[in-house]
Amino acid sequence: MRNKKSIYSLSVLLLLISTNEIYSQNQTKNDTIKVDIEQKNDRNVMLNAANSTGPRDVNIGLPASVGGTTILENGLPVVCHYWPELPTKAWRSDVTLNRTGLFDLGQTFINIGDVGFSLNTFDNLGTDKLQGIINLESNHFGLMRGSANVSGPINTKGLKYSAGAYLSFDPGTFKPSIIDKYYADKTQMYKMALTQDYKYRGGEGSVSVLYKYVNVKNLTYNYSPFMYGKDGDVSEISGFKIGRKSYHERSGKITLMDAFTGNLVEKDILDDFGTESHTVDLLGNNKFDNGFYLNYMVRYHSSKVGIYIPIMAGVSEAKPGEYVYADTGEAYMGNNAQGVLILATRKTPVKSITGTVELGKKIGNHDLKVGLNEWHYKVDKYATESAMYFQEVAPNPRKLIQVGGTANANGDFNLNQGLEYHNGNENKLALYILDKWLLADKLELNLGGRIEYQALRGDYQDRNLGLQTLTGPKIDIDKDWVNQSYMLNAVYKMTPKFGLLGEVNYNEQAGHLEYYNIGVDPKIKKSKIPTAGFGVYFNHPLASIVSKATYITRNEYRSTVNFSNPNNPGEVKRETTNYDIETIGWTTDIISKPIKNFELHFLITLQSPKYKNFVGEVKFKDGAAAKYDFTDKYVTGISKVLLEIDPSYVWKDLRIWASARYFSKQYANRPNTIYFASRWETFAGLQYAITKNLSFSSTVINLFNQRGAKGDMGDSDLILTSEEAKKKEGTILSGTYIRPFTVEFGLKYSF
Repeated sequence: MRNKKSIYSLSVLLLLISTNEIYSQNQTKNDTIKVDIEQKNDRNVMLNAANSTGPRDVNIGLPASVGGTTILENGLPVVCHYWPELPTKAWRSDVTLNRTGLFDLGQTFINIGDVGFSLNTFDNLGTDKLQGIINLESNHFGLMRGSANVSGPINTKGLKYSAGAYLSFDPGTFKPSIIDKYYADKTQMYKMALTQDYKYRGGEGSVSVLYKYVNVKNLTYNYSPFMYGKDGDVSEISGFKIGRKSYHERSGKITLMDAFTGNLVEKDILDDFGTESHTVDLLGNNKFDNGFYLNYMVRYHSSKVGIYIPIMAGVSEAKPGEYVYADTGEAYMGNNAQGVLILATRKTPVKSITGTVELGKKIGNHDLKVGLNEWHYKVDKYATESAMYFQEVAPNPRKLIQVGGTANANGDFNLNQGLEYHNGNENKLALYILDKWLLADKLELNLGGRIEYQALRGDYQDRNLGLQTLTGPKIDIDKDWVNQSYMLNAVYKMTPKFGLLGEVNYNEQAGHLEYYNIGVDPKIKKSKIPTAGFGVYFNHPLASIVSKATYITRNEYRSTVNFSNPNNPGEVKRETTNYDIETIGWTTDIISKPIKNFELHFLITLQSPKYKNFVGEVKFKDGAAAKYDFTDKYVTGISKVLLEIDPSYVWKDLRIWASARYFSKQYANRPNTIYFASRWETFAGLQYAITKNLSFSSTVINLFNQRGAKGDMGDSDLILTSEEAKKKEGTILSGTYIRPFTVEFGLKYSF
């Protein structure tokens, strides 16, 4: 299971959600609390400094899965499981969506049994009148992106249609010199829907059928080399501008060993690892005259998923005569060589059938909903082939061959040393209940419970066999669990302006087939995730304030960590690790409107996410062994102090806004000996209504063009002492980064 580190926290979104609930009370004329459990504030969730294709990672003080923020479409997860098919391979935010909302931690626990926050999106379906919308986007790097949707009636008997398209041709912020047809993101998405409204004795309803086709080709992992300095500062190395120069090996080709035949094959890193999917949704809504409603959502999803992931290993000093260029055989005269581990997942068939049925009614002071989930997921012989190579530390780097090494003529070695495989299916059947209970005029409780049966069936190959192919005997996977989730959220209005907030949540999660990828029985135990929060709110005509403390812990957390051999940067050992994490946080959220048309949002979060029971040992091929103990170390990639400042001003048809996010230093390795200095992520923009139907927008990302280096150092988890870390100062490391200064433009027309 791969990880991508958080750039946000539990406390932030809990407070945003709570703030939205509490502020809405100012609009009521009595003391009755109005809290909408279904649709929450999704403030800036699509304002992403890392990329423009998906929501920012909304984490909870725990390392996020590579799927980041959970994305729902029409009430169901976009993909049944995020690996190997990431949600943004099958979904985009565009005008084919007509509304969005946000499930908080407890709602996500109950509704879908997942951990984190959920962005809930809904597709445009048929409409009674003809209407349409067109949105065009670009930036100063040459982005071409557009989406359009049209909907209307087919006849007078309730039959309606909707059709939409999304096209993205994003060249990114740099241009590789040789890789042909390169796009940071090249995506096509098409949707068509038919809706039939109907009435019957005792009620009315509608049924919709939606078809979606998505084709994605992109390179989602971008790295840059930089000079690591004192106190976690980074600086650009000579000739390499972070975010403006490519660090992808220039040929765009990789030699791999076919995991099923043992033959050597050459792959194109763009064309051979794209994703294509087909999705059919059946959506039904029924309202009965007796107050009950019955909704159902059923989805069939079929895709072929390919993923190409370069993982940066160590940068080593190159001695004279140690390396030659792979393409010409000339001696490499540079000073540094970067080790790169390639994980290349061939296009894998993935299919799923998911469905949810919900029955609800308001009964007295209760707003009850009972739901049933049935999700079946099947992956057919998932295989990730691997290789390593060296490359020069330079823009558009060329491959290097270590003289006397084991690399082939193309410069690749250690073929399938990191071979991954699993095969089989996963099934979840769950019953859940939610109740919004107005216990008194001043007290509201949101209650929920979920019971889920989960089963894994499949097989994997034991890596101890030492095979470079998948020709060995397979070991069966046969696992069953019963998972439980509970939610209790309370709002108590002590006075018309002041009140208390409290919540307690609990969730259990078991494993997934991907836990068996590296060929070791992970001995899966259920992971238990209890959370709690307590806070206060105060409303005033000039400012509304919410302050809340939160706690979350998760045991039996499992992830695959890439350990680099300190004695040999060309060897990376992938190990499944098992540990716990505990987070305590405190967030204060303020929304102020000191003058007409001006709003200032300010948020501060203090948190302390730490590893617990994180102990182990890793052994390398050369006999080297290293023990590690990361217990009580701070979680990598998560800041302890977060600030967010969002001013906005409206004047007639013009809205001007800005957003600045501060992240205190983030540790880049698990021993906490390497870290990145604090940084800001900045945005600004405007929207102007040219006419009733036509509007213009512009957004600036990274106003001050900060380098924004972040992530974790793939070769530094075994740098266990500050003395060893000190030696890294003044040396070249590599990591991920936020987008450089970017100006985006948008034009939207609706009718």
